[in-house]
Amino acid sequence: MATMRMAPSVLKRPLGMLITSPVHQQPFLASRIVLSQVPRTTLLGLRAYATNQGKQVLLRDHGVFANYVPPEQTPSMLSDFGRWRLTKWRNMKNNVQNLLSVGLIKYKSLYEKWNSRKFLAEAIETYKDMNDAFARGDRSILEEVCLDSMYSNMKNQIKNRNNARWEWKYHGDVEQPKIVCVRCLGSTGISKHGFAIGQVTVKMFTKQSMAVYDKKNRVVGGDPNKIHNVLEYVVFQKTISDPEDIWRIYGKVAAPEKLMSSHATPAA
Repeated sequence: MATMRMAPSVLKRPLGMLITSPVHQQPFLASRIVLSQVPRTTLLGLRAYATNQGKQVLLRDHGVFANYVPPEQTPSMLSDFGRWRLTKWRNMKNNVQNLLSVGLIKYKSLYEKWNSRKFLAEAIETYKDMNDAFARGDRSILEEVCLDSMYSNMKNQIKNRNNARWEWKYHGDVEQPKIVCVRCLGSTGISKHGFAIGQVTVKMFTKQSMAVYDKKNRVVGGDPNKIHNVLEYVVFQKTISDPEDIWRIYGKVAAPEKLMSSHATPAA
């Protein structure tokens, strides 16, 4: 199955970062087994892009803009008609935007045409590569498959492991990966030329196991024999107008149910 690894020398990433709206940048299962939750952040960056005239322009990366995640359960029309109608409307609006964005990506992709099946095959391999590299502490692979925001977050967590050995395994899918949101932004409207960037959010529902070992090879976190069903929404990003760019992981977004539960006020 094809992967999206490339030599670090040809990878191009945002130059600067700032913090803005909520988004999950935590790693996979390990955060729920042996780590606390990483703060929800979306990162901004400035990226240099060379136009056809050879001029360098700085274009702002507006964080995660493929940020719509359909709720896992649709509210009941009978018991909560207002929420049911709003959910249906949002889902329909997202589906239309997805179709338009896929069309725009196909139109603006001068070097490689969009193919949903091929993208999903590469996305799951990249997701597995990221998790495996994070567990092994392989920063070079993380740098290949992640953008700066995600890479920086994972690199900092690797530094704080105190020489513990991590082991992560993938045990298949609970559900096939599914594209839930597609967005495409460009600096030249519907023109084929000029800067264009695409983001795709993928629902990853996989079976994973995670264990942490000390210097004496004793399990100090997780359980190598316990398989967890892990649901995550992973954001992939690519500069469509750059022939050397590839789809890499930008970050993660939270499911609507998680955001609602985290903002709920405990009963007195």
